[in-house]
This record gives sequence, C-alpha cells and structure tokens, in this order.
Amino acid sequence: MPLVNVHMGKGRSVDDKRAMMDAITEAIVDSIGAPRDSVRVWITEMDDTDFMAGGELLADKRVRLAAEAHAAPEDRV
Repeated sequence: MPLVNVHMGKGRSVDDKRAMMDAITEAIVDSIGAPRDSVRVWITEMDDTDFMAGGELLADKRVRLAAEAHAAPEDRV
C-alpha cells in the first residue's frame, strides 16, 4: 500500500488539492502498478509563517511575488 504525504503551505483550493492528489495517485499506479484503491495520499498543511526556504518565509515570498507581478514594466529589471 503506497503512502504519500505532501507537506505544503495553506492557501490552495479544494479543487487544486484534489487535482494534485489525483495526479499523484495516477503517477503511482502508472509507475509501479499499484492498484488505485491501495494508494493513500494526504496533505499536511502549514501556515505560511511556519515554512522557510532559502532564508525566506513563505509568507514573505508570497508578498514579494505579488509585488513583482503587479510592478509596472518599467519597474522590472
């Protein structure tokens, strides 16, 4: 029975999570031939202030990316 635990920041929709878990399930079925009903996938969500990568909190990264996305073209380097 394959078990997959995905750790990720909170904030995604139920539809997005369902699509991801279904894709993971299909990947396991396709790659190792496990019966679909034996695959277990679950998500462990964390607050965006409880995760850091490369020295940047996920909360800060989200703010930075939003600001960059809304910057005027002349402001972009």
